Amino acid sequence: MGVHTLFDLFKTIVTTFQTNPSPARQPNRPAQSSTGLIIMAVGILILLMSLVTYFRPSASSGIVPPQLNARMSNFELAGIDGNWVSLNDYAGQVVLINTWATWCPPCRAEMPDLNAFYNQYKDKGFVVLALNAGEAPATAADFVSEFGLDFPVLVDPDYRVMDALKINTYPTSIIVDRKGVIRNIRVGVHTPETLAAEVLPLLSEN
Repeated sequence: MGVHTLFDLFKTIVTTFQTNPSPARQPNRPAQSSTGLIIMAVGILILLMSLVTYFRPSASSGIVPPQLNARMSNFELAGIDGNWVSLNDYAGQVVLINTWATWCPPCRAEMPDLNAFYNQYKDKGFVVLALNAGEAPATAADFVSEFGLDFPVLVDPDYRVMDALKINTYPTSIIVDRKGVIRNIRVGVHTPETLAAEVLPLLSEN
């Protein structure tokens, strides 16, 4: 929901309060103040605007499900710090897109290996881009702190990107080469051995 849409909604709420009279009062019950209703409308507007930081209808625009040897669709999501990040920000690098959730035991099991591999090869043009599925930023941030993760972590609280990618099993990892082409899709846990086998050959490619 964009800012302009929110203001349109606010105008509609206020207009409704101004043009539609309140229902007949019950005996001895005071009329509801129109000022109070407007204050309520302002509160609703503020609440909706606070959601804009993490919810963007355009976040899934143009995204198609991943296929081997096809170009990976660009996507944009907010990080746990609220700053927006897109896949295109990492153009020219080998990117492992890892989808996960805090309630997923296999996701928790592979995180230390992902983090260690990232720290070992990040200077050679490798990045892990972790996409949290369906949870609040604070929940993802607590997980990041618990595991001491160093790679970028993004949040998809309404499953907008997950649904566009048709990912509903976690963890699912997509490895994208320096040219933006999908070279591997893994449903399940990565180990140091699978990471080495699938990522290292791509780091040596131009």
